[in-house]
Parts: sequence; C-alpha cells; structure tokens
Amino acid sequence: GWRDLEGTIDTKTGSTNPTWTIIGAGPFYAYAFDYTPTQDECFLTYHVPHDIVPGSDIYFHLHWMTNGTSTNTTKWELTYTYAKGFNQEAFSATGTLVTLEEAAPGVAYQHMVTETDAITIPGLTEPDGLILLHIKRVSNGGSNNADTVYLLEADVHY
Repeated sequence: GWRDLEGTIDTKTGSTNPTWTIIGAGPFYAYAFDYTPTQDECFLTYHVPHDIVPGSDIYFHLHWMTNGTSTNTTKWELTYTYAKGFNQEAFSATGTLVTLEEAAPGVAYQHMVTETDAITIPGLTEPDGLILLHIKRVSNGGSNNADTVYLLEADVHY
C-alpha cells in the first residue's frame, strides 16, 4: 500500500519566511506564503523508512488552502536532494528543481492537495537516507492568486 513521509514546515531567520498567522477568526494557525515582494520559503527533512521498496518512485504533495474565492493559480517551486546514510553518498548542494501549479477552487478554506508526477531518485535503494526539501511560492507569470495562501503540510508519498 501507499505510505507518506510527513514533514514539519521549518523556517529560517530572514526576510523570506512565510507568516505564521491565524486562519480566519481562529482558533487555527498556519503559514501564509507570499510570492511578492519576496518568495516565501520553508525547509523540510524526511528520513527514508525501513519499509521503502528499493527503486520506488516518490511523489511530493503539498496540502494548502486559500482564504478567498479567487480561482487563479498558485505556483510552488520544490528543490530536493537525497543522500544514502552511513557515509555512502553526498547530498547535491544545488538539488533538483520541480514546479507545481494548480488553480484554487474559488472556495475559501477548501483543502487542496497538489502532487508532483512520479520522481525516480536513482540512489533511493535502501532505508536511512535523507531527503531534503526546499519549498518556495513563486509567481505563476500571469494572474497570481491574490488571496492568502496557506501551506499546511508537505508530504512524500511512496
């Protein structure tokens, strides 16, 4: 069956942090990601578990929502790198870039899940490696979604 590696959104010190903000009237909070004037970003780390099937494809998927009724798209850049554990492999310092873009449904607080196509990581053949993921909200180059966009979670589906 399918499994998910769940990650916790981590921010760093700097001007590109998403804003930790209340959703509507509360009591829930989430990170609100902007694309302008900065491209808000976060970082996640995933430990490859012992039930991984060697050579499995993975799928990054983002759980997100907006606070308004715009149906304009939201675009994300994901950069990932992987290395086996136990001194077997080095991480790529630049990583591999993939983009995701999806139109919002036009319904405030609707749970969206946007997923990459299958990704094959050649060295993903054993447990105890790490996948590092950098997520950034970017302009779609056209009519961006101007509603507040909340990133709730980012998983690796395998």
